[in-house]
Amino acid sequence: MRKNLVGWIVLATAVTGTAEARRPAPADSRRVPLRLAAGRLLIVPVTVDGSGPYPFLLDTGATRSLVDEALADRLRLPRAGAVAHETAVAAGSATLVRGTLDLGGIQREVLLIRTPLSSLADLNPRPLGVVGQDLLRQANWWIDYESASLVADADGTVGEADLGERLPVYWHDDRPAIDTLLPDQGRLRLVLDSAASSPVLFRAVPAGDRLRRTGSATLTTLDGPTAVPLASLGPLRAGRVSIPRVDAALLGETVTPRLEDGLLPTALFEAIYFDNRAGAVVLNPRRSGLLALR
Repeated sequence: MRKNLVGWIVLATAVTGTAEARRPAPADSRRVPLRLAAGRLLIVPVTVDGSGPYPFLLDTGATRSLVDEALADRLRLPRAGAVAHETAVAAGSATLVRGTLDLGGIQREVLLIRTPLSSLADLNPRPLGVVGQDLLRQANWWIDYESASLVADADGTVGEADLGERLPVYWHDDRPAIDTLLPDQGRLRLVLDSAASSPVLFRAVPAGDRLRRTGSATLTTLDGPTAVPLASLGPLRAGRVSIPRVDAALLGETVTPRLEDGLLPTALFEAIYFDNRAGAVVLNPRRSGLLALR
């Protein structure tokens, strides 16, 4: 049975406080305001069956959206069976409920996983759901960390501009991955994950001066906290974009082996444009592309 990959990878040391936008975003009907929780995690306003909006965690690394069980019960979302699901550290089953999600005018009826979201209770604001690729793949998106905003590009207008180098996206179980390079260590295929606060490796990387152990940390996932070693990883290169050395969590093999090598936080970039129509992504896109919104 195919499992739904859900959940998040959050360094325990990074789940306090709320960051403010460094500069305000211009007003536009396509722009969705973001709250930056813990400095890197994205909280967006989502309506459920026309009710809300409610704070949801934006998770480009989740195949299916989730809703907190208390909110699902309050909205009386109808049950729709059960599903097998998997996080990076565990597998299990969960109840499905049916609901229509709306984010930035992008709307779709989906089957949400009903689950307690107590693992993220320390975030401010506390998420009442997680929005995943079952909704996000319906449009193109510009995630802008500089102005703390999300642009819903439903008709691909922004994507028609010269935004910069386009990297091919490789979809693994509906999770968007790109190829990155470590000098002298070959390719790493990493999922672009907006709900990861740190890079994560699912399997061993050859030892050497490009990967140095730096200690340990506690990761928080849908299944709770787990202790993992840390290593200093990098520099990485994705196309012409260089990613400086950064601490990465060494998770090891996942419950079910995956084709991708790990997770790459989207917060490592000033902005990122997901061109789901063309199957590509632009890292640090030229901001002139946003002129198409005016």
